[in-house]
Amino acid sequence: MTIVEMVVAVAVFAVASAAFATLFSFSIMSSASMVNYATLDQENRQAMDKLTREIREAWYVSGSASNSLTLLNGLNQTVVYQFNSGNHTMTRKVDSGAPQMLLTNCLILNFNLYQRNPSNNNLEIYPVGSTNTFQNAVKAVELTWKTQKKLNPSSRINSENVQTARIVIRKESSN
Repeated sequence: MTIVEMVVAVAVFAVASAAFATLFSFSIMSSASMVNYATLDQENRQAMDKLTREIREAWYVSGSASNSLTLLNGLNQTVVYQFNSGNHTMTRKVDSGAPQMLLTNCLILNFNLYQRNPSNNNLEIYPVGSTNTFQNAVKAVELTWKTQKKLNPSSRINSENVQTARIVIRKESSN
């Protein structure tokens, strides 16, 4: 074996090793990113399921802002969903109890309220007018949020998830 053959063999091995290492590194990052996205999607789905169930069973919405929603649930408890833009969380608080964390890493969250005017021709919904009281007017709640999760604090790779839903209140107020 000559020195030229040895140098060529080492060079070929180095190029093949670099290609394999790059492929391995890319595979690890892709797998971690998919696990991260699946975890984020599961957290969002659980929060959306809880919100949907409670809003559908609510007696009425008693207050709202772009970052909070207050309602009387089916168990006659006052429930407040609150978005804190400072620490990127959404919490659920029942009556005077301790807040329960529903979402973390939440960048945007908006609540919009709608009424449904009786009509034989369509099922359109319209924003709640300023002269209406929440208790009698709100028939649907639209919510939108965006969450993200990083693989690690210095990572440029993020998993993002946007959730949006328009939920119709199914119960009628007894008041």
